[in-house]
Amino acid sequence: MTPERLGRYVRGSRIAAAAVAVVLVGLRVGYEFGVTEAHTPVWLAVTLLLAPIVLLSAAFIGFGIALRPVMQPPPSALRVRGDAFVVPGSPVWLGRATMAWALLGTLFLESDPSTPLGLRVTLNAVAALLIALAAIPLLRGPRIVVSPDGLAIRAGGSRRVRWDDLVRVPQRPLPLTVRSPKLALSIRRPGRMEPGWLLVPLEMLAVEPVFLGSVVEHYVEHPDRRAAIGTEAEYARLTGTPGGS
Repeated sequence: MTPERLGRYVRGSRIAAAAVAVVLVGLRVGYEFGVTEAHTPVWLAVTLLLAPIVLLSAAFIGFGIALRPVMQPPPSALRVRGDAFVVPGSPVWLGRATMAWALLGTLFLESDPSTPLGLRVTLNAVAALLIALAAIPLLRGPRIVVSPDGLAIRAGGSRRVRWDDLVRVPQRPLPLTVRSPKLALSIRRPGRMEPGWLLVPLEMLAVEPVFLGSVVEHYVEHPDRRAAIGTEAEYARLTGTPGGS
């Protein structure tokens, strides 16, 4: 898979997830604030009640099918950003998380006039906040940025690792599979002779683990190549494939 194609999948999944999330919220708002026993036909009320669940289920299935090329198998590719290579978060995981989170937030919507006004305002404010936070997986989701300075890791926590902190070891720091794929990085430890290990979970990232391990190992062993990280020419040299973004 080329970086350009990977980028299209990532961008397309974000747009689709955001669109579905907006529709889900709209349906729930329509049901909560538009349906009344006196004026709404039963069939319409039932339709508005069930539509979000049906839509979310269909979107979950659709994401799994449409984004299969990014997941099975994971791509041996990185996004080329100009100043860095980027391992994006899994489009399937991020999209599903955004849609489900948005729908979950609407559960706090409250329009019952018998509910005290203060409580209604509070619940609806909480709902609005949770719905807004549904954008977090798309905007601040897991990823790894490979730059000339090192690795910026946002997976299983956030951490920055400089290239000089990584140790070249006889056996390549390739991924380990312990219940889920992980990238094993050998890290220098101040005051100790033996390096430690940092295990980076990769299940929420769109990358083939061994490919990523080989990329990291290459720049650990070749400091002279780090300055070119992020350029299309360097990506082409590294992988033997075009580096279009």
